[in-house]
Amino acid sequence: MKLGKKTILIAGIPVGLAIAGGLAFTMLSGPAGPPPEIPDPTEGQHGVMLVLDDKVVNLLPAGGSSYRYAKVGVTVEIRPEKADFYALKAEARKTAEELIVKDYEANVPLLLDALGRVVSARTAEQMSTPESRAELKAELADAFREVLGERDVLDVYFTELVMQ
Repeated sequence: MKLGKKTILIAGIPVGLAIAGGLAFTMLSGPAGPPPEIPDPTEGQHGVMLVLDDKVVNLLPAGGSSYRYAKVGVTVEIRPEKADFYALKAEARKTAEELIVKDYEANVPLLLDALGRVVSARTAEQMSTPESRAELKAELADAFREVLGERDVLDVYFTELVMQ
């Protein structure tokens, strides 16, 4: 089938206009800039709390001693998606937290793996002082930031830390 110039012109004009319109829309409606930065919580506020299940982790043996283990419970404080989260009260806050936690559930196995990896690289003696626990907390926060993103993790809290 042979197409005439008139047929090509009639079909080509709408296609050309559609392409030009799409390009104009894309260029003119580009990103409006970075999203507004969500601030850290102020005194008396906190972000979303993601509670991880307690995990039993084998510790490195120290100088020929027998194996020991630690039972570690951790809660990860997550930065909310919007600054107005901090102003929510009662049921609205609870509902917002549940929705945000649900978004992070897929990452929980990765967080538990990071927890096990970081804790199992220590001996019981390396976790026995307040200073060493602070170091462990900072190392866990860094490992969780690798999983969730640098800005998402506000803090890490031990809910349990028992060594046997």
